[in-house]
Amino acid sequence: MEVFNMDTFGLGERGQELFDALKTGEIARDALVLEAARTADRLNELDNVIQGKGVLELMIFRLDFPEDEDEPFSVEVKFQNVLSEARQQQTTFATLIDKISRFGLTATASKGGQPAPVPAGVTALDEIRARVKAQGG
Repeated sequence: MEVFNMDTFGLGERGQELFDALKTGEIARDALVLEAARTADRLNELDNVIQGKGVLELMIFRLDFPEDEDEPFSVEVKFQNVLSEARQQQTTFATLIDKISRFGLTATASKGGQPAPVPAGVTALDEIRARVKAQGG
């Protein structure tokens, strides 16, 4: 029985590819994989905005209406910091991938049902590449 149903998460192309490549059926691990997939989609969206190709809620409008109808009202417009948000999402993504790698992305389960330790010097990105390659990607 598969724990996660992709139809309910609304992942984009990059996020779904990442989820499909890394899911294992372990609930805790797959929850991290799902969050990494969502973060990957957010990074794509932020990158599109930075390149001027996408739309993101970049402005917040606030109207202040005076009590007296004859007085002018004010409009406050704030722009969100997209580059800062992109950096924060990159850090979040890296942290999630690191946590996922601690579960052992390509390592086979050892006795007792726990994942075998990841060999020293193998990064999370190395393991992702190996897993994608093994799946024919």
